[in-house]
Parts: sequence; C-alpha cells; structure tokens
Amino acid sequence: MIKPLTLMLPQTTSYRNLNRPDGTVMNERRRPAGPRNASARILEAARAIAAREGAGKITIEAVAKEAGLSKGGVLYNFPTKKALLSGLLDQMLAAHRELLAKVPERHPARTLSGHLEIVIQSKDVDDDLSMAILAAAATDPRLLDPLRTELTCDLERILTDTQDAPAAMIAVLAIQGLRFQRLLNLPDGGAEIRERVIERLRTMIDEL
Repeated sequence: MIKPLTLMLPQTTSYRNLNRPDGTVMNERRRPAGPRNASARILEAARAIAAREGAGKITIEAVAKEAGLSKGGVLYNFPTKKALLSGLLDQMLAAHRELLAKVPERHPARTLSGHLEIVIQSKDVDDDLSMAILAAAATDPRLLDPLRTELTCDLERILTDTQDAPAAMIAVLAIQGLRFQRLLNLPDGGAEIRERVIERLRTMIDEL
C-alpha cells in the first residue's frame, strides 16, 4: 500500500500568518532589536561613562558593560575606539547645529552669536569628550574632518552675513580662544574679566 505524500514546508524563524479581511496582520513575529540597531544606546553609554568617570575611562569593554551589550555588539557598530569617538563627535556636531538653530533668525550675525553662546553653555562632559577626540586626532587627523567641514560652512555664513569681515574674523578667533582656554584649563584672568570679555564680544557681534 502506497502511503500518501505529505508536503513538508520548511520552518522559518520569522513569518506572518494570513491577514484578516480588514488588513490586520495576525500573529506577526518580529526579530528583537539587536546590536546592529544599538548605536544610539552605545553612544549614550559612552557619554554616561565620560560624565561619571572621565572620557579617559571610555573603552569598548566599559561601554559594552554600561550599555548591557556584548563586546561584539559594540564592535559591530563601532569597530574601534576611534570609530566610537568619531560617533561621539558626530553627535556633538548635531547638538551644535541644534543650538545654532535656536538663535533668532532676525539676528544680523546669527551664526557668530550662536558660536559664542555654545562656548558659554558648554558642559564639562563635552569638554572632556572634546579633549579625548583631540587626543585621538593627534594620531589620525582625519578624525576631525567632520568638524573642519562644519566649521568651514559656519565661517562662510559668518563672513557672508557681515560687511566687516575682518571684525567678524577677530570675533571668531576670540571665541575659539575662549573655547581652547576652557578645554586646556588655561588662566583666564578670573570670572569677572571673563564675563566682561564675553559682554564685549556680544557687543561687537551685535554691531557687525
């Protein structure tokens, strides 16, 4: 007696049952978010470590533990610590653009004014991360290429928005000086002088 053949369909780990007549999907199985979707979570973990222990404590292993991922999960998104720092730089540049966007559009020197306010509002964790990125860039200057591109575009806008380009450039250099003075913890003449310098810069920018 010949037994009837039974068609065996291969089992899969992801499938959808038949849809309802109204289009609703029944019993849809989805893969859980894996390491490949964890870049934001990893960067958040790195910032948490920098804020708590300093940017020098950022390692692939420490970030994996902080993010609740395997080391391989971190390496899938950021193959090296340098790649991780590059991701943090991209995140900081995105925050830079957001802060610039908050400066009122009617301001005649909007981009320049935004740069000054960003330096004033800079947080300790951002300064620490900036120093870590600069240290890494000493061995690979290309790490700062996104920063160079961003600042080149900003400078073009600054010089286009004024009829006194030399004065605008002096303000740019002064703001950069304030930034590196803070990053390198250089003497600044004291809080009172610093505040007066900032107010003088604001006045210069308003008059451009």
